[in-house]
Amino acid sequence: MAKRKHSNVLPKEKGIYAWNSLHAGSFILFIKTHELFHQFMFLPGPSEYCLTFEDFSACIKSGVLEFVEQLPDDVFQDSLNFFLSCPSNKSKVINNENKQ
Repeated sequence: MAKRKHSNVLPKEKGIYAWNSLHAGSFILFIKTHELFHQFMFLPGPSEYCLTFEDFSACIKSGVLEFVEQLPDDVFQDSLNFFLSCPSNKSKVINNENKQ
């Protein structure tokens, strides 16, 4: 049996994504990939926001999330420092975000 190709979409480094449905008007900034999910900073916020690999891919493919731009290094670093300096919020690993 042939192996199934990996079809998950990967977030762009330092990428900002816009919500086009459930959270319309909000954005998420990609921070890093973990073993089971992608970590983002929810904007406005900042609060931690995590999506499973499958849900991120489904949201991109369906247009629920749309890539906006890639931040310059200094702006990304300032945003990350701000995110890390805020009181921590409980992580939210989102499943089935694509369902409306």
